[in-house]
Amino acid sequence: MIEPASPFSVSHQDGEIVLSFPFHPIWVAAIKRVRFRSFDPETRCWHVPAWLAPDLAERLERAEAPEEAITALRAIARETLAETAAMNARMLEAYERVVPKLAASYPTLFPHQVSGITFLMRPREVRGALLADDMGLGKTRQAIIAAHEAHPTGEILVVCPAGLKLNWAREIRLALGPEAEVSVVGREFRRARWTIVNYDLLRKHHAELVADAWSCLVLDEAHYIKNLRSQRSLLVLGGERKARRRTARSLPNGRIRGVAERAERLYLLTGTPITNRPLDLFALLRAIRHPLGDDQLAFALRYCAAFQTAFGWDMNGASHLGELHDRLSDVLLRRRKASVLDLPPKLRTYMPVEVDLVAYRQVWLDYVARLSKRKRVPRKTLLAEVAKLRHAAAIAKIPAAIALAEAILEAGEKVIIFACHQVVVDAIVAHFGASCVKVTGAESASQRQQAVDDFQHDPDVRVFAGNLQAAGIGISLTAATQVVFVDYSFVPAEHLQAEDRPYRIGQRNAVTVTYLSAVGTLDEEIERLLAQKLGVVAQAIDGEAPTLGESFLDDLLAVMRRGLAGD
Repeated sequence: MIEPASPFSVSHQDGEIVLSFPFHPIWVAAIKRVRFRSFDPETRCWHVPAWLAPDLAERLERAEAPEEAITALRAIARETLAETAAMNARMLEAYERVVPKLAASYPTLFPHQVSGITFLMRPREVRGALLADDMGLGKTRQAIIAAHEAHPTGEILVVCPAGLKLNWAREIRLALGPEAEVSVVGREFRRARWTIVNYDLLRKHHAELVADAWSCLVLDEAHYIKNLRSQRSLLVLGGERKARRRTARSLPNGRIRGVAERAERLYLLTGTPITNRPLDLFALLRAIRHPLGDDQLAFALRYCAAFQTAFGWDMNGASHLGELHDRLSDVLLRRRKASVLDLPPKLRTYMPVEVDLVAYRQVWLDYVARLSKRKRVPRKTLLAEVAKLRHAAAIAKIPAAIALAEAILEAGEKVIIFACHQVVVDAIVAHFGASCVKVTGAESASQRQQAVDDFQHDPDVRVFAGNLQAAGIGISLTAATQVVFVDYSFVPAEHLQAEDRPYRIGQRNAVTVTYLSAVGTLDEEIERLLAQKLGVVAQAIDGEAPTLGESFLDDLLAVMRRGLAGD
């Protein structure tokens, strides 16, 4: 509880000004004209971001607030300006130090990624930037290297969807080395050089997240905060909650401190900065403190063709889009796959995903209980057990596959999904309904061709679900550039065939292939073995396809035998 030492008390802490005074209608009216101010009904205090101290001092001076309050606010303004100048100097120093040798320091970067990192690191008046590249162009790696180089000693917070946390951890270590200090936040909170938390856990760990400042905040899938009234947006941006109705899961009414308010720099990543209307951009611009993010109504009147109805303002339109594009050119970078000429024809990546392991673990425990006491387990028996584990892992990955496919669709692309197990294909088809076609081997030749034609030519058919063996050969699926493998075949060559379904004559864009790898399952071993046998890195970068040895399956069975031995 803040106890005012005088009729008008001003304090400054952690980038925030706190004002306490007996009610005075003119002073209150002046404060209400300041952007991003909020009132905490519990403490009866007003909260204003410190960087707005000059505006606050000017308005309160006109409102004839006490001179000592104005003096205190001007002192805060000078302090804040000095901090901003020091931060900008650090940004400029990092930019001039890193950018000239960026390509040499990170030789695996593509030229468009070098320019993207340069864009993110560029000093600018606002406190961040938006990277809106198409899916598959490497937004994650660009943000990692930009944040690492711009803040070589600071702490960096990554906020992303739950299904991408492990992928972020993996990409950080791939870009910076296995020694990179990474904390993937779950039930327990641990702060590190790199802290990764999903949007759904922002409330649970809110106190820890806003307790100390962050050098850089990266918001992946930043369009998640586009609705300023959502709890998610409040937890990120901060503000005042004044809801009439509350549930057990609601945020408390009053002042909410946003995670972004505790960050020196912000990088916003999204392939869909506008999902439906220009208004979707407003929250993102507010996050980086762009002038266009100051006043929502003014933004809507100019760029959303807003008009007043009997129920309030309708902001669902669009207007002056050319002007909006020009005004955002310094803070928003978007590259489409078709315009990026430095990509290899095919990019392959393995995405680790957390899955429900209850059923999988039961299959493993049954396997160990039945076979661990045998001196010798026949190869045929081991193969049968591997098949059971693969089946359980594939089923566990269905939610992750659907989530990834939905993200691809949201980015405006079509997607091809391959699986070895019929239950996976059926689940995909059931989820996406009429927008999905399938090829499983049970169809007639004409039905198979109709499915391919619909996917290729019908804009409403956006998902192709196929059995790896049946749909992995003999068809062209150039309408898509995104391929997802839910599970693995015993014959890696089948994957190579299937990967090339969209990479045919007529394909003008690079193809991105994503393999889902369930953490804590046999997938991890299969992925490791495939990397050894296929030379994944060489294939992704150079387009090479090393030949496969016959030892792949033997190596996998050796893993199973070690499991029986308790190794």
